[in-house]
Amino acid sequence: MALETLVNILLIDDDNVDVMTVRRGLASRKVPHALTVAKDGSEGLTALRGSDNRSALARPYIIMLDLNLPTMDGHEFLAELRRDPDHADAVVF
Repeated sequence: MALETLVNILLIDDDNVDVMTVRRGLASRKVPHALTVAKDGSEGLTALRGSDNRSALARPYIIMLDLNLPTMDGHEFLAELRRDPDHADAVVF
């Protein structure tokens, strides 16, 4: 029996229905995962980098990014992510 690897996923989306759809999809496929949800790009960056109150998220296997977000949209998030040497090569879908 093979050991299941936990897949770290960062989902950046402000639509609760989309978040529920991703959760259901992962559960139905029985993907062992740790899903972190951020409501906009700045929350996503805070999750990746950490803050005074929270440690940085373990490097995600994939970042699922909505482009139409409040505060910091997906395009702004992606531009900032690509400038960050610790996350420039992150897989973003």
